[in-house]
Amino acid sequence: MEIKIDTNDFCIRLYKDVAYLKVRGMQDQEAVDFFIKTIDEMLEKYPNKNFSSICDLTELILSSPKIARQVNEAIKKISSSLNYEYNAVIVQPKFLQIIQAYIFSFYMNNTNVKTQVFRDVQKAFHWLDKKGYQTDELREFLMIQSK
Repeated sequence: MEIKIDTNDFCIRLYKDVAYLKVRGMQDQEAVDFFIKTIDEMLEKYPNKNFSSICDLTELILSSPKIARQVNEAIKKISSSLNYEYNAVIVQPKFLQIIQAYIFSFYMNNTNVKTQVFRDVQKAFHWLDKKGYQTDELREFLMIQSK
């Protein structure tokens, strides 16, 4: 299964059993509704049991706790429907502690997903590769995007 979505708020790619999500700016209710709808549609058609993700939050502006709780509910829906094993999160070094605290307090709260925070996208990919996930297509996509 493949998903390719590009909006002002999100860049989402799903290749096989690894999703890439880049969040841009501050998420409002409309953006979160779109995110939740996308997850619901993906779960209806997802052919695999295992799932992992790379979340690039380097351009994220933290949203309200109410919005963050809605994102958390969507993430919990993935983890209750699939074997959502690993989540590699990429953040900017200068906001590492703030974003990391927010991620674990809101976005990943009450999930059983093993989440690790990285400052470097290649280290995030390497971590998932070591866990047995195939990230080649996502790496190729990001190389094309960076040119």
